[in-house]
Amino acid sequence: MDAVQYKCPNCGAGLKFDPEKQDFSCEYCDSVFKEQDFFNEDSKLDSQTATRGEADEFENALLYVCPSCGAQVVTDETTAATTCYYCSNPIVLSGKLSGELKPDNIIPFKIDKEGAISKFKDLCGKKKFLPKDFIAESRLEEIKGVYFPYWYIDGESSGNINATSRQVRSWMVGDMRHTETTVRGHFRQGNLSIRSMPEAALKSKDKDILKYVCPFNSADFVPFSMSYLSGFFAEKRDVEKNEIENSVKNKIKSFSGDKLLQSIEYANATVKDSSINVGELRWSYNLLPVWVLNYKHNDKNYIYALNGQTGKVYGELPVCGKKLGVLFAGVTAAASVILTVLTEVLF
Repeated sequence: MDAVQYKCPNCGAGLKFDPEKQDFSCEYCDSVFKEQDFFNEDSKLDSQTATRGEADEFENALLYVCPSCGAQVVTDETTAATTCYYCSNPIVLSGKLSGELKPDNIIPFKIDKEGAISKFKDLCGKKKFLPKDFIAESRLEEIKGVYFPYWYIDGESSGNINATSRQVRSWMVGDMRHTETTVRGHFRQGNLSIRSMPEAALKSKDKDILKYVCPFNSADFVPFSMSYLSGFFAEKRDVEKNEIENSVKNKIKSFSGDKLLQSIEYANATVKDSSINVGELRWSYNLLPVWVLNYKHNDKNYIYALNGQTGKVYGELPVCGKKLGVLFAGVTAAASVILTVLTEVLF
């Protein structure tokens, strides 16, 4: 089956994207190339060394599906896609991916595999009672770089709100308390611009990983190229614009109303009615970088995730029952000694 692959023109070995250098390097002859070299007519990486051009490369990407959890990952044949990054079960080749699912932008990995492993070790070093083999080198090698799909939305809203506020003051005159309530009406109107509003493009449970490692800096987005997937996975989106457009517009309306309400300087203001319109939305489909390590302990899956751009870490770490047992045994023994001493004193 055809797949996108990029070969070093100097030695013929496969090229991989290097997050640290932000370029493509050959592990065998140490040659270095930039992304634009792949599609520059004057570049050494001409049509004989790259199997597909930018126009149709994504249509020849490979789609793997996990039969256990349903995760769908996109890659080229240079990636050893043998296990699911989420549940560690084998995944199977499904076929080629449609070009309709090609992303608009991507944030390339800024942190390489060694950096991700180092941060994982730092996290584990702060935790006691981990299983002995949890940070074994063979385990750490299973960490995978995955690009997660997200919609980013731009748009404008305009509208107005009618609100009321109540101000209550009281004072004493002799033995009599006086109370005064002032009710005010407020009218606010304005325009609001929304930029880079993120919405998950996954229905599956692994979309929640992004909640823990956000935010991402959209300033680092670059136009998508299949070459950035070399050596990495990419989740296939399964949420389309038409499925979430109404909810997105409702979120923008709610956010716009809240902003107008916040402009009222009086406390306890409440909205009586509002009229807010949302204009045409502009959508972009983007991929965000995350390092993911799955670990199964006592039939439960644990996930470690690291933001491949900022380094923000999220980790679910298992507890070794034997180590806890030793601790509790020690605590129980100490309590028995104290109890014995008290008994001798009392009797």
